[in-house]
Amino acid sequence: MKASHISSLSVSLALRTSLARLQNDLPRLQTEVVTGKHSDTGLALGAESRKLAAFKNDISHIERLIDTNAQVGTRLAMSQESMGRLNGLASELMNSVAIVMGQEGQDFAAKLTSDSVMEEMTSILNTQVNGVFLFGGVNASDKPIADYPGGPMDAAFDAAFVGYFGFTQNDPAAAAISKTDIETFLSTTIEPMFMGADWGLNLSSATDETQTARISPEVSTSASVSANEDAFRRLMMAAVVGAEFFESGLGGEAMQGASEFVIAQAGASAGALTELQGEVGLVEERVRRANDRLEVQMTLLETFAAEMESVDSFEASIELNTLLTQIETSYSITARIQQLSIMNYV
Repeated sequence: MKASHISSLSVSLALRTSLARLQNDLPRLQTEVVTGKHSDTGLALGAESRKLAAFKNDISHIERLIDTNAQVGTRLAMSQESMGRLNGLASELMNSVAIVMGQEGQDFAAKLTSDSVMEEMTSILNTQVNGVFLFGGVNASDKPIADYPGGPMDAAFDAAFVGYFGFTQNDPAAAAISKTDIETFLSTTIEPMFMGADWGLNLSSATDETQTARISPEVSTSASVSANEDAFRRLMMAAVVGAEFFESGLGGEAMQGASEFVIAQAGASAGALTELQGEVGLVEERVRRANDRLEVQMTLLETFAAEMESVDSFEASIELNTLLTQIETSYSITARIQQLSIMNYV
């Protein structure tokens, strides 16, 4: 029989080492019980953690796309609302001119409406959303439309009139202008100014190219409307002609020709605006469908990721309770051993 010595200190130290190992596992189990997920997914999953990282990257990418689509949706909705207001202005201008056409002394009402339409249209086309000009195209940091009164386009209009007739529209000689002459001037001189390069040189700083946005991993779409669209040009032209000629020196026949031009251009603008609204509506529908697909994809990815990260809560609770019991037992045994002393037996 072999005898060997043992001390209460060595037993106490052994228990203390075992207790330290148990305490190291305690935070991990507490975290897993509370969150329902692995405390250290890399340690728990090993090589499979690459799949989890890929799932989370895809989820983050989809979340960014959904956030982008929300901003695109806001811009498109604001564009729809703005074009609806412009369509209303076109109808208001047509009605105002039609009511006073042929009635002497009533042109002031059409003049007021033309001025109001021009001012409100400029304000609408200069709408900002989150610091970005809605109708600026790619150049979204500058006001798309300059003020007409006193601006370059105003000066260009007056110069074109003088260059064509030899006097201003308020000169007494303007009363002799025929309907045919004013119609020819408007169609050959003024319309090319607004529908051609002068629009960009004298009134608009917007670009024809519109902003695009990626609404899904494989699809990009136009996300804005440019102030250079024909619909806006024609409505502005109609308002300008009304503001320039109503209450001017033009005679009755020429005034009728100008009035018919204003009504025709405002009507063409209203039709083009309706078409634009339809196009924007199609983009809105594409964004909505893309969001629906993205949300389905994100739900699936989140499900896959959750399955990889999750732990059995019931099993983790049992393991935690067992660990707490072991720790309490170790504390109790350690305390008893530390109380042992040979002095108790002397």
